Amino acid sequence: MDKSIIAALSALCYAPDREGLSKFQQDRGLEVTGEPNGQTRSLLTLLTCNDPQEALLGDADGDGRLTVKDASKIVGSLLFSRGEIDEAFDADGSGKVDIKDAAFLLQCFLGRATPKTQAPPVPAATADDAAEQVLLALSGVSPLRRQLVQTLLPFAIDPHGEKVLPYPKSLYIWGANLFSSQGELFYPTAMTVETLALKKPAFFTAGRRELMLLALQHAAAKGERLTGADCSGAIVGLWRKLGLWEAGFDATAKELMQAPYSSAIRKEDLLPGDLVGFEGHIGLYAGAGRVIEWVGGAYGCQLTRLTGRCCWSFTERRLIRMQTDFVSFSRPSFLIDED
Repeated sequence: MDKSIIAALSALCYAPDREGLSKFQQDRGLEVTGEPNGQTRSLLTLLTCNDPQEALLGDADGDGRLTVKDASKIVGSLLFSRGEIDEAFDADGSGKVDIKDAAFLLQCFLGRATPKTQAPPVPAATADDAAEQVLLALSGVSPLRRQLVQTLLPFAIDPHGEKVLPYPKSLYIWGANLFSSQGELFYPTAMTVETLALKKPAFFTAGRRELMLLALQHAAAKGERLTGADCSGAIVGLWRKLGLWEAGFDATAKELMQAPYSSAIRKEDLLPGDLVGFEGHIGLYAGAGRVIEWVGGAYGCQLTRLTGRCCWSFTERRLIRMQTDFVSFSRPSFLIDED
């Protein structure tokens, strides 16, 4: 490859379009400098917000972000690789890896293009009824384990289902517990969403705020009320509801995964009612290789797969392969003696 092409790609990073960058920063509420400063360089992290990071096409170094390093690695592979180039380097989704992929990444980095995510196709003919499989798996466990799963299962949608609802069954509401200390369900309102959007704007960007408001309106028109929680708030609320801890207790995802609340176990020892998680996130293992989790503003509560974790994005109307799979597994302390 001509070295002038590589030089041109590098120049694009250090001599950006000031007007374009300023507009990009203004549109996303960043400090308007016209320069690729630290905030702007965190573009993709800001876009994914608190949601577990999606598997991004072109993430050549596997760090969950698209940066100049990814473009450089792609260029280096094109120059020096003697074998097949990793398909993950196909940043623009064209089906092949070439210099256009490196250029596309730099356009994303500067805010001139939208990064692409991996969305594995799920043919309707192979879609299964995940909830039905979970219920079958519950037939062989203790009554308490069944109760834990069956209490949360009605709130979850199956992202791999043949027919996905237009809105989540339960919203992702940052900082909310599903059940109060009195065991009452939490029902967010439009005011709840608007207030949180002002306090925590990063959780409500990219159409999330609008989605939640529309979901609440849709439910109200049907004479229904939508619940809401965040990932740890769902577990905290569940345990409160079933009287498994004192009514006023609260804990973060990290705290719930360790003593005194639970103890680490192996993945192969998971049973319905156990906990699964990764840094900053937690879900309830439902059985049959499924997890009930409140994922993020674009997803709400979903019944995801323990391995090959995907979520349905209600803002983008498509299935998204999530970059992060569960790596931590714990058994609640009240289930240890019970088993």
